[in-house]
Amino acid sequence: MANWSLSVQEAAAAMEGKLEFIGSGGLQDLVFGGVGTDSRTDLTGQLFFALVGDVHDAHAHLVQAVEKGATGLVVHRDLSQAERERVEAFVKAKGFPVAIVHVADTLKGLQELSRHWRRKSTAMILGITGTNGKTTTKEFTAAIIGSRLRVQYSKGSFNNHWGVPISLLSIAPEHEVAVIEMGMNHLVELKSLSRLVEADAVVCTMVGRGHLEGVGSVEGVAEAKAEIYEFAPPRATFVFNLDNEHTKKMRDKYAVEGRRRLSFSVDTEAQGVDVALKVVSMTPDSIEVEGAIKGVSGRVIVPVFGAQNVTNLMAASCLALAAGLSPQEIWAALPLCRSAWGRNQWVQLKSGARALFDGYNANPESMTAALENARLLKGSFKGRKIAVLGEMRELGEHAAALHEEIGVLTAQAGFDEAIFIGPSHEFFARGLRTDAEAAGGGGELLRSLRTSASFDEALAKDLASRLKPSDFVLIKGSRGMSLENFLKALDPLDFSAKK
Repeated sequence: MANWSLSVQEAAAAMEGKLEFIGSGGLQDLVFGGVGTDSRTDLTGQLFFALVGDVHDAHAHLVQAVEKGATGLVVHRDLSQAERERVEAFVKAKGFPVAIVHVADTLKGLQELSRHWRRKSTAMILGITGTNGKTTTKEFTAAIIGSRLRVQYSKGSFNNHWGVPISLLSIAPEHEVAVIEMGMNHLVELKSLSRLVEADAVVCTMVGRGHLEGVGSVEGVAEAKAEIYEFAPPRATFVFNLDNEHTKKMRDKYAVEGRRRLSFSVDTEAQGVDVALKVVSMTPDSIEVEGAIKGVSGRVIVPVFGAQNVTNLMAASCLALAAGLSPQEIWAALPLCRSAWGRNQWVQLKSGARALFDGYNANPESMTAALENARLLKGSFKGRKIAVLGEMRELGEHAAALHEEIGVLTAQAGFDEAIFIGPSHEFFARGLRTDAEAAGGGGELLRSLRTSASFDEALAKDLASRLKPSDFVLIKGSRGMSLENFLKALDPLDFSAKK
């Protein structure tokens, strides 16, 4: 199996960088075995990029990167005299050289190197975006295709201007397929990412009311998401969701003659649909789906929770078709799909109660799906149903109305208790009151409503002390709310706070 390797000259040329060496011996033969951006990790033989973020500037950790084994540094400022002396001393003591690649901007350098690496790769690249489901679809796609082919995919949400390049640079020579998640929170972001990825097949899972702060409206979200089709290479296969009004319009616009395309829908009677699946039964631990993949009928149990996952399964199945898998191979691999960290993740609590943790992302559509799934679980738990909900971030001027809307839906889902954490807690409470008044009372839920503008450990500890073995707790909110801290306070038995 071939190893990942990149010569120092090739790296510098791809980034249009200026080379400098510290140390001696075999400098021109220096080869990197990977790239890194975190000076706290093992960087042995790697090329370290000193990226500049909103809070941290990795140029402050160049010496630490070398001490962690990096044999190359990509920088856009010169080393100070003190830094240079420390690196020189370390290099002399360890006996290996260090290359320094000077570029105009380290992020741009990372992107250019990833573009170069992608064009060298023989792997088929699959690009995924969507307001909801892109990470889960990535996981499902990797599981299905990985049953037959060697697949690379990022284990976290590496979907932005630096995460996508890192994902591309993780593709090794032995990989036959790479699954790349592509996110956005403003226009032209997917345009830029698409030009790096140059995908062989692309899909937008769905369009909803996420990232409204950056694009203003759901129409703006649709415009931004459509860039994955608009700027894909001519060779790319387009996969379309026909159940979402916005992605259906994308099919109407971008499904041009001569372009290979695939489509999916939950309407199993629809004509001309390549993948049509529907949920026929659901338990807390699985969904049973039936339908047809390219005309081949089937029925399987998939060990994931939530009816909304049928969309992700269909999108993944279409991408597997694009990668060359047969319908029979896809049907056989569907039961291999699993939920990732923080996405409809069941956690057993010390009290005997079960928590459903969905703390990686939240917007009105995903929150609505979570509440509807909780409503459908009514018969599966004999005890109380408790909702612990967190702020839906990046909604801008729409935050008040949308959190009020979620308050109404929470009341209608039949929870016995509700806790809301985040700046919009007053709007959420208003929604609960609005529904109670419309129903002519319903004060039981209101008497147990508690809110906090930020994480309150006392609230969590109080809930933990009252949980019974038959209780169910839904924990759902945006990643930035760090609701895993609330879950940790409930004494989980089988949960890692780190994904």
